[in-house]
Amino acid sequence: MNGLNQFLLAVLICLTVTCFSQADAAGAALYQGTFTGKVIGDRDTSAPLTLELTQNGDAVTGAATIGGGVGIDTGGFICPGFVAVPSGMIGVNGTVSSNDPRHLEAKSSLSASGLTITANVLADVSSDGSTMNVQLDLNIPWPCQSTTLKATLTRSN
Repeated sequence: MNGLNQFLLAVLICLTVTCFSQADAAGAALYQGTFTGKVIGDRDTSAPLTLELTQNGDAVTGAATIGGGVGIDTGGFICPGFVAVPSGMIGVNGTVSSNDPRHLEAKSSLSASGLTITANVLADVSSDGSTMNVQLDLNIPWPCQSTTLKATLTRSN
C-alpha cells in the first residue's frame, strides 16, 4: 500500500469512528429536551401539551404541562361521565428500554376530584429524534373507567 492509500484509509477510519461516536452520543439522549404538540382525548377533544425532559443514561425525568381543552369519559352511572382534564403540570419519571433506546416507559400520578389517578406513559421517539408519539393510559379508580390519551409531539429544542 502506498502512502496516499494509507493516508486515505486512515482518514476513512477516523471519519467512521467519529460518525459512530456522534451517533451514539445523539442516541444516548434522545429524550433530552422539550417536545410540544397537542394531546387528543375522548370525543376528539384536544389541548396543547409540552414535555420538558432530562435524560441521564436510561433514566428520564421531567414535567408535562397540559393546557385546557381535553376531556375524558369516566363512564356511567356512578362516575361523573365526560369531564374536562384540568390544565396544569405533573411530574414524569421513566426509563428508556434497554432493548429499544427509542422506547420510553414512564409513570406519573395526579389528584382530581379526591381521587389519585395514575398514568402510564409509553413514548417512542422517531429515528431522527424530531418527533415523539405518546400514549398516556389514565388508570382511574373503580368504578370509573380508565381511558387513553394520545399525542404526537415535535422537538422544539
